[in-house]
Formats: sequence, C-alpha cells, structure tokens
Amino acid sequence: MSTLTKVLIILLTVSSIFLCGIVATYVAQADNYKKLYDSGQAKVRSAQNDARQANDQFNKLKETTQQEKAALQAKIGVIESEMITLKNDLRTLEVEKNQAINAMENANSLSKGLQETTDNLQTLFQNKETELVKVASELTKERNQNKEVTAAILEKMAIIAQLEEQLNQLQKEKENLQAKLVQVVRQYGKTMAKPTPSVPTVNDNVEVASPPTPSKSATVAKTRDIGLKGLITQVDLKNSLAMISVGAADGVKDDMRFYVTRGDAFICELLILDVDAERAVGFLERVQSPPKSGDNVSTNIGAK
Repeated sequence: MSTLTKVLIILLTVSSIFLCGIVATYVAQADNYKKLYDSGQAKVRSAQNDARQANDQFNKLKETTQQEKAALQAKIGVIESEMITLKNDLRTLEVEKNQAINAMENANSLSKGLQETTDNLQTLFQNKETELVKVASELTKERNQNKEVTAAILEKMAIIAQLEEQLNQLQKEKENLQAKLVQVVRQYGKTMAKPTPSVPTVNDNVEVASPPTPSKSATVAKTRDIGLKGLITQVDLKNSLAMISVGAADGVKDDMRFYVTRGDAFICELLILDVDAERAVGFLERVQSPPKSGDNVSTNIGAK
C-alpha cells in the first residue's frame, strides 16, 4: 500500500472515531436539552402569567393613578383659585398696610405737632398764670387802695356834711345875733345897715372847692365818643355830689360829663371831680329832679 492510502485510512479512522464520539455525546445530552426546554417552557409560561398579572396590576395602577391625578388636578385648581384669592387679599393687605403706615406717620407727625402745641400752650398757660397772679396781686392792691380812696371820699363827704350843718347853725346864730343887735340898736333910735352876705370860713384846713368849668362842647364831644354807662350808687344832695359805679378801669377821667336818667326822663348832669379804679364822684349840675341810687348814668344822652 502506498503512503497516501495509509494516510487516508488513518484520517478516515480518526474521523470515524471523532464522529462516533460526537454522536455518543449528542445521544447522551439529548435528554438534558429536553429537560432544559421543558423547564424553559415552564419558566416562559410562568413569566407570561407574571407578565399578564403585572400588566393587569399596571392597568389598575394606571387607572388609579389617573383618578388620583384627576383628583389632584381638581385640588390643584381649587388651590390655585385660593392662591389667586390669597394674592388678591395680600395685595389688598399691602395697600391697607401702606395706608396704615402713612396714617401712622401722619398720626405721629400730628402727635408731634400736638405735643409741640401742647408744650407751647403749657408754657403760655404758665406765663399767663404768672401774669394772672401778678395782675390779681395788683388788682388786690388797687382794690385796697380804692377802698381806702372810697373811704377817704366818704369821710370827706361826711366831714362836708358836718361842716354844712355847722355852717347852717352858725348862720342861724348869726341871724339871731343880728336880730338881737337890731333890737338893741333900735332902743337907741338907730338902724342897722343891711348886712352883706358872705360865706364864712369854716376851717382853715378844709377847702370847699367849686366845680371846674371846662369847655362844655369839648367835654361832651370827648365823652360821647367813649359811650360809658353805669349806675348811681350814692347821692349827697346837700353837697350836690353823687357816686357812680364806673371808674378809671372803665375809662372814666376827671372833668368827664355824664347824663343821669331815670327811664326816659332826664334827671341831671354829673361832672366828674374824683376818679378811682371802679368808682367816681361828680358834681350835680342842671338838676331837674333829685337823683337817687339806681339811676342810669351815661356819657351819651338817651343811652341806658
């Protein structure tokens, strides 16, 4: 045999052996593949069942999710509506807050102004109170002085009344003495010359002053412009004097002329001789009827 033939025989022998081994191996593992296939089919069926169950669960979950999503969207709509309302309320509150801040600033400014005004008024009140105390003190002093002046005037009026009474008594005594003297002279066949009347001097320390006679037109023009009114509080007819209820504090001055009336009737005129703060004393002129306490006096004729 040739070498080539031997080689071919050997190759065929090896191939046969290899093929026999493969067949034996396939036959030996055929059952295992079947078992694996059956197991795989079972697993596939199980997986399919699981997939169907999972799909059902997914559909149910999807439906539930859609329902919850719809509910959430409805809640979101309500919340958005509430948010819009809250935003509007917030804007309103911000406007009110700004208005309140402005009002508070205005109130603070007003309060500051009121405080300053109160402080100024307090200072003014204290100053006025001090001035009032001073004026009250001066008024009390003036009242005391007025009381003293009034008392002095009344005392002078009383002294004048006493002197008038003494003068009347002396006049009567003089007349009696003149009558006796006439009788004595007649006994000797003589007559007395008619005596010249004279006003005796009562007291060197007491001066009986006659009322001044200023220009009547000037006095009337001056007093009519003032327009003072008052009442007669005291009358001394013997000395033709009267006291009225207004004085220097009301504008009364010396030589001022007042008209005395009672109702619509003219009584007399009053020429002021002495003035104090709240009273004045004057001389009666042009007496139509005796004045009395309570009669009206005024610088303008006809005023009441």
